Amino acid sequence: MKKFKILLEGNNNLLRVDEKPSRKFGFFTTVFVEARNAEEAEGMAVELLKNDSKLRDSIENNDVDPPTVIVDSIEETHSFEGCKLPCTGLVLFDEEKETEI
Repeated sequence: MKKFKILLEGNNNLLRVDEKPSRKFGFFTTVFVEARNAEEAEGMAVELLKNDSKLRDSIENNDVDPPTVIVDSIEETHSFEGCKLPCTGLVLFDEEKETEI
């Protein structure tokens, strides 16, 4: 089995932070998996994130406006030494405060 490092980006996540009204956040996280190939690793990484009960229970979206997850990058690595497995924490960004250039 090969080792993969996958950077995932989540968008359109309706979250309540610090007892303030809910608003939309995006996030980045890095997931580490062992798989036969990059395609299998991608699917495993997305499923791992979707099955994260802490994240799933925090998101307040309804079925009409669901959150999304995309794969920003995937690379094969030789070792997971020094990596937080199976994934790093989330780096959140406030989608409502983003500005376009």
